[in-house]
Amino acid sequence: MKRLVSVALVALTLGQIAPAQDILKDAVLPVETKYLNSPTASQYPESNAIFLSDTVNFRVSADGATEYDEHDVIKVFTPAGVEDHKDLLRVYRSDLEKVEVDLARTILPDGRVLEVPKSAIADEAVFEPSETKTNQFMRRVVIRYPNVVPNSIVEYRIRTKKKPYPAGKWWGVSYVQNPEPMIESRFQVDVPAGSNVHFATPGYTNLVPEKSTHDGIDSTVYKIVQSPPLAQEAAGPALLTQMKRLEAGNFDSWGQLRSWFNQAFEANCETTGAVQTQTQRLITPGSTPTQQLVDIGTWATHKRFLSGSLDDFRPNKAGLLVDEQVLNAVDAAVLLTSMYRAAGFTVQPVLAFELPPEQVQADLPRFNRVDTLLLQVKQGNQSWWIDPRHPLEFDDAPPSGFQGGSALLASDEQQPFERLQSTAADANRVETQVEARLDDKGKLELRFNTVEHGASGAAYREASRELLDSGKEQREQQLSRLFERIAANYGTRARVLDKYFNLEARQGQPIDFAATVAVPDYTVRMGNKLAMIMPVRVNPQMINLAEANGTRTQPVRLDHPWREDVRLRLHLPANAELSELPATVQINSPFGSYFATARGEGREVYYYSRLIVNEALIPKEQAGELAQFARQVLQARGKLLLTPVRTANTP
Repeated sequence: MKRLVSVALVALTLGQIAPAQDILKDAVLPVETKYLNSPTASQYPESNAIFLSDTVNFRVSADGATEYDEHDVIKVFTPAGVEDHKDLLRVYRSDLEKVEVDLARTILPDGRVLEVPKSAIADEAVFEPSETKTNQFMRRVVIRYPNVVPNSIVEYRIRTKKKPYPAGKWWGVSYVQNPEPMIESRFQVDVPAGSNVHFATPGYTNLVPEKSTHDGIDSTVYKIVQSPPLAQEAAGPALLTQMKRLEAGNFDSWGQLRSWFNQAFEANCETTGAVQTQTQRLITPGSTPTQQLVDIGTWATHKRFLSGSLDDFRPNKAGLLVDEQVLNAVDAAVLLTSMYRAAGFTVQPVLAFELPPEQVQADLPRFNRVDTLLLQVKQGNQSWWIDPRHPLEFDDAPPSGFQGGSALLASDEQQPFERLQSTAADANRVETQVEARLDDKGKLELRFNTVEHGASGAAYREASRELLDSGKEQREQQLSRLFERIAANYGTRARVLDKYFNLEARQGQPIDFAATVAVPDYTVRMGNKLAMIMPVRVNPQMINLAEANGTRTQPVRLDHPWREDVRLRLHLPANAELSELPATVQINSPFGSYFATARGEGREVYYYSRLIVNEALIPKEQAGELAQFARQVLQARGKLLLTPVRTANTP
């Protein structure tokens, strides 16, 4: 079973976390007065917390070693804000990094200060020694602030020292926008005088820094005041891509970054020894290339893959990774590249981005700007795209979420950014059959069966493989949550009566699931009629787009093109007659189309709808037109009107 593990989640769930301090009775505490007149919750009624101060000092040595000093002061307003900020976590590699906590304290609403003693700060291994060798140095620092309550302040000062990356390359980022407001942000970059350094300020124009040189150091300081909270854009790229930020690095171009990456990556992809032996054990002589990819991928899915961004680039030798049970994204790519090559495939590592080439090309080159690392695998005239952390979901098009984006091909120095292709909508069909019955009390009971093809079914296929290998109790819990979310599309009071999920999904094959759902009081009275919306689920991406308003700063990022067909048969109760059917609708858009029609036969209603979306990445300038299309689709479901029938027992 493949598990994509969040490093932060692993860190928080392993080991013991130091308990929060209690205030001793009659304790005399120091008082901090400088924050007593800080903003109050009434000034930020929609915020759970605010950053009073966010200061980052980033220092670079001549050899590329770095120090990253963070000093944050955060005021919490609500219980939700307390929950978000009462703990602080840092995950690091002790063989390459050192984390020092200079200050950690809670400032109570009356100004009294509770310091977190060094003894109360946990610094422990993330994994047991038996779990991993290459990740045995991964550790976590956890601070639990004492007695955090609404209107108190948490403050910390942490320094992270990092050894140089290959060839002395470095990058640093300060996110000066957050889901919560920031009153003041400061980003200072210190490099040896005369060093090669580049800056960028995404989200800000005409931002002029303060520059100075002293004691052999070139210092650059950016200051931001009153940064509003991030208004996350619907169907947008990753959250960090949307945030305003200040960046620095010493890559001169994306081509230089590509060469730097390729040199270090390829140096670790040997195909001899343990890699060759393991590969030959897995593949059957004479089997097809697709079957060989399945054999290698099936073996790889029993490992655990760490999630998160590509913030670190220190690959290990492929031979050391064969027996590893925990792999980060880079090491997963190294190992699979080596094994595919040992099996006779040609492999090219690809630095991939959600956004289009012209937008990424203009960004500051830094390795942690890369969204993911993909592999383009070829044999003869066949070609596949593979995400190393999802090795059984390969296709001739890039994975969902990156179609229409851009690629930096690591092995070609002269090749510019390329746009990643998208699959055809029909390749990602979603087909749903619904059998529904309305009773004389207005309760709707329906049975749906959905079949998802191509990229549309990728997440479900992976879930199928994981669920099949999990325990019965865990599997039931996960499936219950999944179907409850699906049922909520039919009504907030919808209940799942029974469910089915295909636990034997295979690579490249469609996956199906079904459930019976009951929805009480599904009809509403309109004058002397009963009305009901046709019980058809709407794609969540379309709902988010329909609700979006205002201008955008980022393109619309959909998962992939798709086609969604719904066929519904509705049985009406004996105490109601069909009064009016939803009108036939045909909507055409530059981005796709929508068609819906209904017909009645006695006490039965037949309904069919077809939604086609042909684009995965839409420029921000066209987002308004796409949102209008989404709203039209939502409104086009239409109402069914019924006339109550009086019976002998009806007054």
